[in-house]
Amino acid sequence: MPEAHSSRPSAVTASCPYCGGAGVRSLHAVDHNRAVSRRPFEYAVCGACGVVWLIEVPKDLASYYPPDYHASFAPRDLAAAIAGEAPRVELVTRHVQAGRMTEIGPSQGVFAAAARAAGFDVVALEMDADCCAYLEREVGVRAINTADPAQALAALEPSRAVVMWHVIEHLPDPWEVLRAIAANLEPGGVLALATPNPQSLQARVLGARWAHLDAPRHLSLIPLATLRAAAEELGLQLQSATTTDAVGLALNRLGWERSLLRAPAMRPDPRLASTFGRVVTAALGPLERRGLRGAAYTAVFRKRAGR
Repeated sequence: MPEAHSSRPSAVTASCPYCGGAGVRSLHAVDHNRAVSRRPFEYAVCGACGVVWLIEVPKDLASYYPPDYHASFAPRDLAAAIAGEAPRVELVTRHVQAGRMTEIGPSQGVFAAAARAAGFDVVALEMDADCCAYLEREVGVRAINTADPAQALAALEPSRAVVMWHVIEHLPDPWEVLRAIAANLEPGGVLALATPNPQSLQARVLGARWAHLDAPRHLSLIPLATLRAAAEELGLQLQSATTTDAVGLALNRLGWERSLLRAPAMRPDPRLASTFGRVVTAALGPLERRGLRGAAYTAVFRKRAGR
């Protein structure tokens, strides 16, 4: 995300939480997606590693996750939602056979249900107590109610797979959790994750209005190259990365649709926004599909044997 999209003059601020490099105030944003408040939030970008982070995390961050944050599915829609997770399940089984899986931040467990149906023994680490109750009662997986996934991982048996679908950007310390995942994984096991791409075309064009910035819920956005370097230091080797998987392509369209709406942008689909999203996605799709420029990337890392 370049400085040009900042609404304030840039200034050196706190050191990067990952590499310690100098951070520059880059974005001045509000809660555009859900409009919980009009409070401004400032993000910085590291000139060395490219990590984007929220400079001051609000003490009342939990209030920015309203009761309707976790999407509920009517019984008639649940089966279709579970079936829609098949590509992500296949992404994991492409690298490992079914076994113990830990999902961090599963919400109401649509992916967990799909993974369970594919033969995985799923353990869910979820901070929302109501979601945990639903996971155990309706999905049939073990759920641990925790806001500290690193600590929970340390107490678990080794996992063959750990998954985080659009979760790492919400974590107060993603690097601590990455270390805990590396320690928990079996040799040969995999970490699969998806997260917004701060080097995407949308991030560069839309700046503080980018829907996938999602201030203040997204605490940090991590470039793939930086995540890869951190993972390799822990014995996790990148196996695949894409921004053109089915979910990534859907997020491209959502980003264009929602970013130019008045807050709250995550309201029921306005026809004008839907039309705009289709038109812009069609026009810029070839650029977004080139060179990992899509709105979100999905990556798989494998733990080296002997680690």
